[in-house]
Amino acid sequence: MADVAQAASASKPLLYHYFPTKSDLYLAAVRAAAAELREATTPSRDLAPARRVERALEAHLDWVEANAVAYRAILQGGVSSHPEVQAIIEGSRADVVARLAEEFGFDELRPEERVVIRGWVGFLEGVCLDWLAAGDLSKPQLVRILTASLAVVEPAVRAGTVGDDQLR
Repeated sequence: MADVAQAASASKPLLYHYFPTKSDLYLAAVRAAAAELREATTPSRDLAPARRVERALEAHLDWVEANAVAYRAILQGGVSSHPEVQAIIEGSRADVVARLAEEFGFDELRPEERVVIRGWVGFLEGVCLDWLAAGDLSKPQLVRILTASLAVVEPAVRAGTVGDDQLR
């Protein structure tokens, strides 16, 4: 806490006034990171839909690269199992699901549609963690891969609207 106070040019008592525990400080940092990522990945509605998605993916990768240590810690660190951290992470995932559903033209998702998009969000996280660890793909290559994967996800989401009786 002393290092954080010094980096913030604040006194330790002031820091403890706003963040009584290290856990409170960590949760505030995770909340701030989630809000920052959300803001960074919200492209202008003036862009064409395909460009909006591409721009959001570029911004996502820019943020992940700039915050690699925090990204890994939030998704893979021991504190990531804390229920409040999990709630923040799940809120961020739900936001991505909602944004993609809107991009695909869905007002409300049925469970079978939601699970497809939610699976892609897990794919996105896994791809980003691999990219950070391996470092053997360029950002433009990764954007192309992620964009292409969404081209497969959208029809899969739409297939979820087909009833079981129609599949026989």
